[in-house]
Amino acid sequence: MQWPKNKPRDPVQLGIRIQIDAVAYQKLMCWTDVAQGEVSCLGLVEEIRDENTGLITALRVTDFFLVKQVCSADETTMDAQAVAQLITDLEAQGIDSRKLRCWAHSHGTMSVFWSATDHDCIDGLANGDYLVSLVVNKKRDSMCRLDVYHPAHLFVTDIVWEVYTPLTEALEIACFDEFQTKVSESQWMRSNGKLSNTEIVKDLHSARDRGALTLDELDDELDWLGLERGDLDEQPF
Repeated sequence: MQWPKNKPRDPVQLGIRIQIDAVAYQKLMCWTDVAQGEVSCLGLVEEIRDENTGLITALRVTDFFLVKQVCSADETTMDAQAVAQLITDLEAQGIDSRKLRCWAHSHGTMSVFWSATDHDCIDGLANGDYLVSLVVNKKRDSMCRLDVYHPAHLFVTDIVWEVYTPLTEALEIACFDEFQTKVSESQWMRSNGKLSNTEIVKDLHSARDRGALTLDELDDELDWLGLERGDLDEQPF
């Protein structure tokens, strides 16, 4: 069912992040733009885990694959043999095909919502773990859904997601070198680029005295830090 026009959307922020690699997202949107109606694809999902706890912190779609399909203005049907061939090809490349846990499709010029046909397709892609689904349109509207199948089938139909843009090592080194050459930092900055609470308050105190912060801006900054205005005068300098 399409979202009622008078009902604002409020995507749910999950305890983990849902990410789409920038290049993968560009591929999806290129196919969306070329298609006259709908089009669909399958995506590989990597589980990003915390180094200390081993818990999943993000589900990241790293690539999308287009397979043979028949599409219309309001429907897309992937060829079963083509999907099977994709699985075979991935395994031949040493890629675990069980990571195909994302289904993405476009609604062309229509709005984004989960139609009855979409629900049927998601049911057909059910596995014993989870499935990330994404629907987009030519206007760059989008809606993301997460289905979890163990120990019971639960799903959230509208969740927050983001485009993941990785920083290459070469670019990181170039940016660091340019920063070191052109940027002189405050005398209170430590070598690791972090400030202690005392140093932060001292910097705010200096900014207030210089007139660099209005009282409203100062209050906003203190509120973000969880401090009160009186804390400026209570900190030892």
